[in-house]
Formats: sequence, C-alpha cells, structure tokens
Amino acid sequence: MLRMGEAMQTSLVSAFAEASRKTFRDMFGLDTTLRETREISPSDDHGWEITGLIGLAGHAQGIVALRLTEALASRLLQGSGVSPADEAERRQLEGGLVGEISNIIAGAVSSAGGLDFEIAPPVIVRGPRHKIGWPAIAPVVAIVFGADAGDFELDVCVKV
Repeated sequence: MLRMGEAMQTSLVSAFAEASRKTFRDMFGLDTTLRETREISPSDDHGWEITGLIGLAGHAQGIVALRLTEALASRLLQGSGVSPADEAERRQLEGGLVGEISNIIAGAVSSAGGLDFEIAPPVIVRGPRHKIGWPAIAPVVAIVFGADAGDFELDVCVKV
C-alpha cells in the first residue's frame, strides 16, 4: 500500500482515480484499469510527452497533472470527432483537449462534496521528459492507468 503524509489521504487519491476512470469512460468510451499508485520524486524520469496541469486553491491546495503520450492525445482527439485542418491546429486541439480532461477530473472531485477548492485554468506542458516544479507541500502521488488506447497517469500533489 502507498504510504503518504497526513496532507495526502488515501481517500483523496481514490477520489481522483475514480473521477479519471469515469471521465475517460464517459468522454471516450474507454475502460481503464488502475495499474498502480506510488509516490514519486520531482526528479523522477518519465515517458510522458504532454501534461495538463491544474492548480487548486482554497481548502485544498496543490497541483493535479494529467500526463500522457502524444499518440494517446491524438487518439483521443480522433475519438472526439474533431478533424483538424493541419498539424498546427491538431497540436492546439490536442492541448486543449488534454486541458479540458484535466479540468473535468478536478471539477468532478471538487463537486463530489469532499473538498472545497477553486480550479485554475489548465496549463499544457509538452516535450519529452519535461519537468514540473512540484510544490513542497505534500507528496506527489502517481495514479497510473492502463487502457487499450494507451496508458496515462494522473499525478496529484494536494495539501488539505
């Protein structure tokens, strides 16, 4: 079982995991499998190419990051039925989609009633092995999912 400090409770991780599973199922018809949860270090290397970051403020504070490959982002965009006119528009639409998915997941956890927080507009970070400046307020927990269309991860660093 994952060990977390007092600021990060198992129920919080479960809420974000469930919101992620429901969002991918409802938006894209994807069944996901929770592969693992683990605490990560800000210096850990990773293979994700695009991240949608959401800042949280209020009773709960921190960052939630949806991380996936460009290939999965492209599959999700295709599944949405949107057809970009060119490569630049495709990249822009993929980024917007990843940001919106991140926003929906955070909103679902907020509206579930357990936490009261404000959600900042999403920020998209791209590039192989990009780094995130995680706040030193709580452990960073990676919630790793598997799906037929590709794996993804939701990283949560939240102080309650």
